Amino acid sequence: MKLKQLKIKNFRCYREEITIGFDDLTALIARNDTGKSTILEALDAFFNLDKLENGDRSTGVSNSISVEITCVFKDVPRELIIDTDNRISPAHEYLLNQDGDLEICKIYKGAALKCEEVTLSALHPTAENYEDLLNLTITQLRRRGNDLGVDLSPVNQTVKSAIRHAIWTHVSDSQLNKQLVSLDIKSSVWKQLQNILPLYQLFKADRPSSDQDAEAQDPIKFAIKEALKDRAAELELLESYVREQVENVTSKTIEKLREMDPDLANQLDPKFSSFNWSKVFSVSLTNEDQIPLNKRGSGVRRLFLINFFRAKAEQLASVRDVQDVIFAIEEPENSQHPNNQLLLLDALTELSLDPLHQVLFTTHNPVLAGRIDHDRIRFINKSEDGTRYIAENDDTTLEQIKDSLGMFANHNVRVFVGVEGPNDIEYLKRMSAILARSETDIADFAEAESLGKLVFIPMGGSTLELWTSRLEGLDLPEIHILDRDIAPPARAKYQDAADRVNARGQRSFITNSREMENYIHYEAINEAFDLSLETNYSDFDDVPTLVAMAVHEASESTRAWHEINDKKRGQKESKAKKKLNREAINCMTPARLTLVDPADEVRCWLREVSQYVL
Repeated sequence: MKLKQLKIKNFRCYREEITIGFDDLTALIARNDTGKSTILEALDAFFNLDKLENGDRSTGVSNSISVEITCVFKDVPRELIIDTDNRISPAHEYLLNQDGDLEICKIYKGAALKCEEVTLSALHPTAENYEDLLNLTITQLRRRGNDLGVDLSPVNQTVKSAIRHAIWTHVSDSQLNKQLVSLDIKSSVWKQLQNILPLYQLFKADRPSSDQDAEAQDPIKFAIKEALKDRAAELELLESYVREQVENVTSKTIEKLREMDPDLANQLDPKFSSFNWSKVFSVSLTNEDQIPLNKRGSGVRRLFLINFFRAKAEQLASVRDVQDVIFAIEEPENSQHPNNQLLLLDALTELSLDPLHQVLFTTHNPVLAGRIDHDRIRFINKSEDGTRYIAENDDTTLEQIKDSLGMFANHNVRVFVGVEGPNDIEYLKRMSAILARSETDIADFAEAESLGKLVFIPMGGSTLELWTSRLEGLDLPEIHILDRDIAPPARAKYQDAADRVNARGQRSFITNSREMENYIHYEAINEAFDLSLETNYSDFDDVPTLVAMAVHEASESTRAWHEINDKKRGQKESKAKKKLNREAINCMTPARLTLVDPADEVRCWLREVSQYVL
């Protein structure tokens, strides 16, 4: 289940309701003090807080006015446990809005700003006697069914959802008079809904950066507890041995004391408190020179803590038995060298490629903003009266972003390389590094990027024309490398856009094969995935899917590939695609590339870019 939208009203600087949409990776961009962090903290309140602070209500709003934070979720599970009794369908229970999404609003009321009400915006029956079934007890539901003349004899009358379904299906849809309404959901229903919500973890810009910080220690403490749990029986034996030895010594001591003062000896009785093994261990992280983390630079500490934050989120998700995780990171560029900023963005982008993850981050850094797909940017602007709004992603907005952040002000940039996504960036960077060792006319793209000479634009084919029109004004070379996707004689998916780029004097390549993964030799795939392929895939084979299938069939799973549900297959395909472009590509050699790409397409792309950065 993925977060689709957030709506905020009367929360801090967002007095008027504002709606923000989210993708798998979303960048919130604005000048300082415009409300970027407030959006992340509103989400934190929705997922993790039942009480807000006094200053969280918008200035000038009276205590009688409530603060409302609403989240809309897409990809809602077909079934979930919504009652304390049985699995039901959210759609059949009329819990979804007109778009088939789950829309939940937490309402914080009074001077104390406690969450006293949770509502669903749902297309729900409004006809009398059919509108309130979610809030009735088993006894009340049976009575309602009998009053309405519903035959409940075929129904399991110990299951509330079964009785509700029987009552609702007793009449036609038109008689139910379904309308978009606000449903006040009781605590039992809300508790079950919370169990299916994504886990939300917020990493703030101003958090402490020490290895003794509680946040940093949590993953270590978790690991200690897990290790101790595995050795619980042995620790009990050791504790019993220690107790026995101590009791032996104290008993002898009391006996000796009794010889001198019987009354005092009778008052003494050894008591053993329960032993907490986890407090025995304290971990401090040092480098090879034994310098602890909290003595390192702030950039190193923050980078380290961000990854602790990731580890903690994954552990919490495992403990809560939820699959979906939302990572929210405030200004990841803080205290980071420009090279590390790009590495960190690559890590966040890679994290968002997992079908179970979403990544949100705020930034006012032009380097990071320039690397984000146009569709994933949310530019927060402020009108003259102070009202915040999300600007449309059009040419005017890009100009505002450029003015606000000074995008591409560094004229060390010599070429823009437009690709469809982060996997393509990984392919080009790693393949160029392999060839650059022996072929002097090919540059190492990762090195060129770190020097600021090359800027990748992961624009995606759908936004190719928008991005290229915006880059045009910068008067710098552009080279676009796009997947063909469709086999001839059909016209390539982005051929028209590519032709227009070429017509204005820039270069746009379209692969002759399906996509970049088709230019990875089968022996490299075998080494990365431990497979036994005997030949290269064909030009228009779906390599990530076929590799995922081969890995699955080579595993110990008892289920055939076609028996796996679509979501699980998608996860396996996404994982295979990432591994192909990060591990299999590292097993490539110049000779292997020649065998899988006899027309030297890849070298042609790389040489075209390299002429600008060598």
